[in-house]
Parts: sequence; structure tokens; C-alpha cells
Amino acid sequence: MPSELSQRLMNAYMAGTPEDISEVKAEIAEFQKSRLTAKKENVIRINTVLNDDHASAIRVYDFLNQALGVDWWEWEPETIEQTLFIRYGVALEDVNRDKVMAIKHLCGNDRAFSDWFEFNQLALAFSGVIADFEMLRKPTPGMIISTVKVMNYIRPDRESFFGEDVLKYMVISLIDDGIYIPPPSILLLTKKNMSELVSSDTKKEWINILKRYNQIVTGEDLEIKEDLVDIQAKRLVNAESAALTYSE
Repeated sequence: MPSELSQRLMNAYMAGTPEDISEVKAEIAEFQKSRLTAKKENVIRINTVLNDDHASAIRVYDFLNQALGVDWWEWEPETIEQTLFIRYGVALEDVNRDKVMAIKHLCGNDRAFSDWFEFNQLALAFSGVIADFEMLRKPTPGMIISTVKVMNYIRPDRESFFGEDVLKYMVISLIDDGIYIPPPSILLLTKKNMSELVSSDTKKEWINILKRYNQIVTGEDLEIKEDLVDIQAKRLVNAESAALTYSE
């Protein structure tokens, strides 16, 4: 209770009327009610995010900043988990524990911007696929696109600067999944390396593929033909749509 209300209540008892006392008590009750309501709503919102395996890394990051303070990522993992449990009754499960620790790692370390393996592991963790250090699991195109967005959101100080090894890894992974054109969301990042690894005939169709992609996205023409342009455009649509499910 604020000291100002306490002082007014004491003054009312000392020299005021019963009406004065009732008035101050009503204010105190309203203050306490507002605090309890705000705390209850906050706990529900935090639980909704941290108990949802599908919550995006961006939402988890924003909630941790709100719940623990902007320097939470400097804490020990055990302290983070204990504080979340004590304050909010949240016991992190495997998927979101992996997500939280991946966010913590990214906040205090730049290696994922230059090391393809670290980028790979973050992409898995951010997408709800627990990172496996015993065998290499490759993220999908949607996961790759989403991870770039998440990394740029959490680390704007990096100004979207990725090392050559990571950029090549992105492109090789996309090509391995049958995408031979830079996805619109990461076009500027991947254009150079993609142009070096795909055929000149494919590159000539990039503009047509992007036009077709826009037609599909806007619903202008949804009939997919079995040719290079339509197939590539459809794969772009699938990749960008999947990325939204991971990062929104």
C-alpha cells in the first residue's frame, strides 16, 4: 500500500470523521484489487506463452524481458528456471526450455551469425525442434527464413550482418530442398550465393518466378502449372508461409 494512503488513513483515524475513514478504506481496497488483478492477468499471459510449445521465439523473448528484466539472459540457467517457477508457477518443458536457452545464447554470443552449425542449432530450437548435438538435423526452408527474422529481432545491433559460411549454408540448404531462387524475405542476404550455385537458365526465370509468387500470394491466379516458374513460386509460398508460423 502506498505510504500516502497509509498516512491519510492514520490521519482519518486520528482527526477525521467516519466518512473520511470509509473513503480512505475504499481507496485502499480499490488499490489492492487493481494490484491483484494486474498480477493475475500477468501470470496468465506468461503461462500462456511459456506453456505453449508453439509460441514463437520472438514472443518468448518479449515475455522474458517483461517478466525478468532486459538483462535476464546474463543469469545462470538454473536461476532463470527457478525465478520463473517462484514468480509465475512456470515449469519449463523440454521444447520451451531449449528455446529459452537458445535465446539466452544468442543474446550473449555472436557465433550464430558466422558459424553455420550454431545457426543450424538455433534454427531447430527456435522452431520447436529440440537441437540434437549427436546428429545433424537440417532445418526446413521455413525454419531458416524464420530464424533470420528472429535473430535480427533479438540482435538488431548486428544489423542483419551474417558471415559467409552461414549465408552459404542457408543457400545450400534451400537448394537441397528444391528452392532455386532467393526467398523474398531473405532475398538480399542470399541473392549473391544463390546466383553462384544455380544454373543460368534458372536465374533468367527469377523475375517471372517472383511475379508468379505475388500472383499466388494475392490470390490473383492460384492454378499451379507443372513448369519451372510455377513450381518454384509455389515452393516459395510454402516456405514463406511456414516461416510465419514459426516467427509470429
